[in-house]
Amino acid sequence: MRFGKRKLARAGVVVGGLGLSMIATVGGAQAYTYDGSDPSSTGCSSGSTTVASATVKASSGATFGTIELRYSTSCHTAWARLTLDYTQSACGNAAAGYDCAHAYIVRNDDGRRYSCTINKGETQCYTPMVYDKGMTSYAQAGIDSAVGSSTTRTVAY
Repeated sequence: MRFGKRKLARAGVVVGGLGLSMIATVGGAQAYTYDGSDPSSTGCSSGSTTVASATVKASSGATFGTIELRYSTSCHTAWARLTLDYTQSACGNAAAGYDCAHAYIVRNDDGRRYSCTINKGETQCYTPMVYDKGMTSYAQAGIDSAVGSSTTRTVAY
């Protein structure tokens, strides 16, 4: 009789523990290997490719640059890289009147996202990575300037 109760008690602990772990992952975005990591410092950028890109244009037709969705087959990760066709001028404060250019990587499955900013005097930034094996992600750019603004995204990969 004791042996049966012990087994039942252990089963209850295991099932209860599984329920708690499911709640922990259902309540928010899952954190996977490499989420939030730097592509260069992890080595994931070595051998990576651009799997999707889009030209970032204002409604006026002015071209700002290119947003790329980068992918590492060795790490199964994705990140965004934004390259402007010009050096970022004053931005990010009330005196400048414009926000600095931003890039975002967004994992479709759970909405996890990371961003980077192109500050004054710079032309490029790349985001931290999201783990992407068996999932899809997209890259997005947000630019505000004197010639207009744009929000552009790549297709998902």
